[in-house]
Amino acid sequence: MDRRSFLAAGVAAASAVQTLSKESVRIMERLGFGARSVKLDRAKVRRLSKNAHFTLFESHRPAAYTVRPGELLLVECSHGLPGLVTRDGRFTKPGPGDTINPATGPIYVEGVKPGETLAIDLLEIQTGDWGYCAEQVYEIKDGRVIVSPSTRLPVDPMLGVVGITPASGSMDTRRPAQTGGNMDCRDVRAGTTVVFTSQVPGALAGFGDAHALQGDGEIAGQGLETDAEVLLRFRILPQQLSKRPVLLTPGYLYTMGAHEDLTEAAWQATEDMVALVERSSARGNGESRVLVNLIGRLIVNQIVDPAKGARMEMPAWVFDHAGQPGESSTH
Repeated sequence: MDRRSFLAAGVAAASAVQTLSKESVRIMERLGFGARSVKLDRAKVRRLSKNAHFTLFESHRPAAYTVRPGELLLVECSHGLPGLVTRDGRFTKPGPGDTINPATGPIYVEGVKPGETLAIDLLEIQTGDWGYCAEQVYEIKDGRVIVSPSTRLPVDPMLGVVGITPASGSMDTRRPAQTGGNMDCRDVRAGTTVVFTSQVPGALAGFGDAHALQGDGEIAGQGLETDAEVLLRFRILPQQLSKRPVLLTPGYLYTMGAHEDLTEAAWQATEDMVALVERSSARGNGESRVLVNLIGRLIVNQIVDPAKGARMEMPAWVFDHAGQPGESSTH
């Protein structure tokens, strides 16, 4: 192949990948993805203060805020141990009455009824300028966590707590469950749409436990805990995806499981994915299960909370009845 043909082939290949990427986004948008970046003046966006917070998702709890679907919001989130950890390295053991893992809210979303599908677009997450993990304080500067004089890690902000209120009983903000909560999943980040089936009028959502960084598993019991501001919006979707949380990104979909037994959490995520592939792509159950078996990625969210968490990942093309794998269908 001569140089001109080689360059032409490279351009054609790049164009094919770009087209496939656009096709992946189209498929995800059909399912409800909407977390595209937006340009705006943050000073003009409605701000929801972290001063209104709670530690139990409960249906009888009054809403702290009422918002409209489609409204852009800046939600302030506190780190998990407000007042108990300071930037100068003071760590105080929590006692009775101390607030642990608060979530900002509850937030009542107008027009959301029980059984309806609520999408939450996470558009931007800005961390504070310091954080902590395992009784060590770390500075955050110029988008990097200063681990040591020779090691600086780029921040990859995510939210540990994104949840809605269950129809009955209560859900502690320190644990994950069927309505989300403390999922501690590193893919709950800017550019992700989190989808729930609402259980109560208005959904009564809450957000908190921001991390500047967290690995899968959260093996130290914490990510890099920090304060954060989250730019987000709520939308109502016409179709239900799953009874448990679903994450939508431009190229991938994740189903979530949570249970005291990690194996059970993994099977929840797996069976939800098989059902969603079957329903969304018009593939049969057998083919859907084969696809999840052969190309699904089962990932541990965290192994340290009262209930453990897992997620199953599948590429976008699977959810189109005529979809076929391509160069951008794997990481």
